Amino acid sequence: MATIEQRVNIALDGFTLELVKQMARNAKTSVSKICADLIRRRIEDDEDAYYVKLINEMGDISNKKTVSLDEARKYLDALPD
Repeated sequence: MATIEQRVNIALDGFTLELVKQMARNAKTSVSKICADLIRRRIEDDEDAYYVKLINEMGDISNKKTVSLDEARKYLDALPD
């Protein structure tokens, strides 16, 4: 079956695989769609955590109504990788 989505092979332990299969059955979808959704959610969570950390490191900006794009870029560029 042709698909426009890229394929990724993953190895799961037996317990995790059974949980994913059960999730797929409950959602009436494929195991691969469940895995893709779980990966997508994890990326979004990591992105959210990064921005929370960034905001906390910027300190108190409550007196500012906005932070300019240039100011944000300078701050991001100064952060260690």
